[in-house]
Amino acid sequence: MAQISEREQLIFDIAQAEWDLFQQVQNTGGRASCQDDPDTFFKMRMSQWMVYSDEALHSYYDDCVSAAAEGRNLIYEKYARMMESTYPEEYAQLKESLPDVSDKTKIVEKIVRINLEWDAVMMREYPNLRSRGRAFTTAQDGVEAGSSMESYLRGELLTYSARTLDLICRDTVEAYKSGENLLKQIIANETQFYGYSSLEEAEAEHARLS
Repeated sequence: MAQISEREQLIFDIAQAEWDLFQQVQNTGGRASCQDDPDTFFKMRMSQWMVYSDEALHSYYDDCVSAAAEGRNLIYEKYARMMESTYPEEYAQLKESLPDVSDKTKIVEKIVRINLEWDAVMMREYPNLRSRGRAFTTAQDGVEAGSSMESYLRGELLTYSARTLDLICRDTVEAYKSGENLLKQIIANETQFYGYSSLEEAEAEHARLS
């Protein structure tokens, strides 16, 4: 059996911490089906965290621990912020209970802009695979469509501490400047978890099923 590295254990521990918080989230329509699907949750979350630096991982894990000690639930806060464009009336009733994030918006929007560019590349290069994910932009949000990739990412980034945001921004900008696409890497990680050898193989299979 292959030995698990410290980094792999940390990524798993982050996903576990998020899963524990996710279990505490009370959906207005009752318990969501995804709250009973740990396999998908861990694959998705671990795929994301695999692309970031050790510094960013340690910082975010500290965020989860610190927030829990303060009685905060970062997963709840993320989904609450996503409601701003899907359920604005409900969001208006709870937004005062959320931490002030006005000092984070500039760096968050910088990260979001880069990810939107990366997402456009994914749609051009892997349309069948990408079309099975969330809608692209906040302008497409709605009760039926749900929250877009843009809104989901923004909602999550706003839950990070200033230190974690700085590190995620650093990783994102460095990748962007070097021609890497972290979103592509995340989706590649996801497809590997599901048994595909490459994005190209996953794209071909999704094209066949469309």
